[in-house]
Amino acid sequence: MTFPIAIGDLARWSEQLLRGGLDQPSLFTLLLVFGAGLLTSLGPCSLSLLPVSLAYLAGFSKAPGGPALGAPWQRSLGFSSGVVGALVLLGSASALLGRLYGQTPDAISLVVAVLAVLMGLNLLGLLPLRLPAGPDPERWRQRVPPILAPLAAGLAFGLAASPCTTPVLAVLLGWIAETGQPLLGMGLLACFGAGQVLPLLLAGSVAAALPRLLALRQLSQWIPPISGAVLVTIGGLSLVSRLP
Repeated sequence: MTFPIAIGDLARWSEQLLRGGLDQPSLFTLLLVFGAGLLTSLGPCSLSLLPVSLAYLAGFSKAPGGPALGAPWQRSLGFSSGVVGALVLLGSASALLGRLYGQTPDAISLVVAVLAVLMGLNLLGLLPLRLPAGPDPERWRQRVPPILAPLAAGLAFGLAASPCTTPVLAVLLGWIAETGQPLLGMGLLACFGAGQVLPLLLAGSVAAALPRLLALRQLSQWIPPISGAVLVTIGGLSLVSRLP
């Protein structure tokens, strides 16, 4: 077996494995997506924002001239629910778009493969990309009753771009678009979102959790480049599998 043939076989096998995992997701697939969300939340930029996020949520503690609005863990839970809800909406929308353009599945697969390579290069720092800022959480929280402010802010935060999470999320949305299954997209993004908000829930509920999470920053600096290498590899193998 020659080297090019071995690479081609590996590429086709990885493509079939990815498609099988998305078309008929198992518990392992859901755990893998949950782990991806958790890893992105432990990236250096996400961990650096954790104290800021907690301080921001502390500002929801009272309505103007009114009583206290729940315990810290309740505000964290409301904010996290908003983030997960936003991701679920993105997952269903992506799957619906994939179904709409499902007449050209090969074109969608090619776009997703190229997207994986580009996002991977971005995480590796080799291809800087300007990401859209997204909605303003502060503006969203001011438009709802005070008790719903954490949820509204979480929705806006979930739709906003982040250098640590957006590249991985964009590729995941692309893979979901390939399936064209809205319920599957909602389930996978719910798992991804649950992993993403877990550190915030822990830090907002257990006071001792924040210092321990922040202590991971030295190790977390390796998460973006490793994630980038994985995306480049997957996207590259997907492109190779399409060669004649």
